[in-house]
Amino acid sequence: MSKIALYIRLSVEDQIKDKESESIISQRMYLNDYLDQNAELKHLVRVEYVDDGYSGTNENRPSYQRLLKDVKLGQITNIVVKDMSRFMRDYITLGDYLENIFPFLGVRFIAINDGYDSTKEVGNGVDIDVQFKNLMYDFYAKDASAKVKAVKRTLNEQGKIQSWNPPYGYMKDPEDKHKIILDKETAWVVKKIYELYLEGLSTRKINDYLNEHKIITPAQRKFELTKMDYSQRYATIKDRPAWNFSSVIDILNDEIYIGTYVHSRVDKSLVNGTKEKSKYLPKEDWGRVYDNHEPIISKRVFEEVQSIKATKNFKGRNTDYKWHQHSPLQGFLYCPECGHLLSCQKTTKKRKMKPDKIHRYFRCRYCKNDGVKIKGSNADKLEPLVFEALKDKFDISTESHVQEKKLINYDELIHDLESKKLAFYEKYKLGKMTRLDFIEEKQSFDSKIKNMKEEQSKVMVKQEKIQEEKLTRDLMEKYVKKVIVRGNEILKIEWM
Repeated sequence: MSKIALYIRLSVEDQIKDKESESIISQRMYLNDYLDQNAELKHLVRVEYVDDGYSGTNENRPSYQRLLKDVKLGQITNIVVKDMSRFMRDYITLGDYLENIFPFLGVRFIAINDGYDSTKEVGNGVDIDVQFKNLMYDFYAKDASAKVKAVKRTLNEQGKIQSWNPPYGYMKDPEDKHKIILDKETAWVVKKIYELYLEGLSTRKINDYLNEHKIITPAQRKFELTKMDYSQRYATIKDRPAWNFSSVIDILNDEIYIGTYVHSRVDKSLVNGTKEKSKYLPKEDWGRVYDNHEPIISKRVFEEVQSIKATKNFKGRNTDYKWHQHSPLQGFLYCPECGHLLSCQKTTKKRKMKPDKIHRYFRCRYCKNDGVKIKGSNADKLEPLVFEALKDKFDISTESHVQEKKLINYDELIHDLESKKLAFYEKYKLGKMTRLDFIEEKQSFDSKIKNMKEEQSKVMVKQEKIQEEKLTRDLMEKYVKKVIVRGNEILKIEWM
């Protein structure tokens, strides 16, 4: 029996605006009402695909990807959406689906508000007004992204917490989604952790205490509150979720527990004009809203704990400690067995007649906790291997060519091409050029824009000469996404 997919999407921006017309419920009712009134479609089996909180510019939406998979398997032959922007906001990609992919697969696509039904299209498959509308969606999406970030920044400065999952010890206020309140089930655990630390227990000893007393873990509480299962990401003891001492460290470092809302810890900047690269900011640059919610720990206790940690020369992830100083590979090496990030340790061996010998090595703390034997990785041996692989992939022969390319403002050129394409559409609407001429011009501009973006990507990423003599943190952040290693062997490198 033929099936029709009802694709529904609600973005973060829609949630911020609180537009009832865009809600999941309203979209569902709108699509079903349309189908109920359509004699040709109302008998089809209806299958829902819902993406809640995803941007239309992001193709990595779970239900969107599941829909495309079902389409390729021939399980879905019809798709209906409220409007095209619900399905996709990227003008070029959407055009490819409407003009090539869906017709090839025999899929009927309906966008109700746009008046579009693929079975009624002629010629090149997409009406010229639909093409222009999609172009506007694409422009809107780029502008909306900046606006959403501005709205989030304003909400942060007002102390309105936007995270759907509060820190351990807190829960969402049922009467205000931007506020957090004490979680009576776990707030006492946070107090206990601070008490044990002030009594002289190390973070590892506290971790053992929590596991011995079978105290509910952050992952377990997360599942109870949100129904999101994180069990695969954390260690277990005899198939039971277990605490990890890094969670204890995070709790001892987080200012949230003294009533301070900390935001803007990470700087997200664009790479190649499209991808976002995250970078932790120094502690003094974080945004803070003091006395924002009910504290679990007093400021006196919190400061006393920080003072003790400072005397032990230990600082955790949520401080301004340069955690990557041991090796530029930190934050990039992953375990081939469990997929977790490897931690780096540095030990110094004292020698009488010779200089002290420093050992730097990586290991997987999750496999260790689970009793899985796996070889450690020597930083001194891995760093040269990664550096050579990096040079082999990205180095070029002439530096002058790079300098010349860097002078080209690709963003400006691409914007100019988009403007010219829009100008041709206006000429067509005024009757100054034929439909056929416009389509030819549009296809020409689309091709130029695509080639320009590809060239921009090559210049910005693949055509920069590496001049460093050894592996550095800057090189890793610029070119490498992750490295999977076993012992001192590189199994796979994922590039940016």
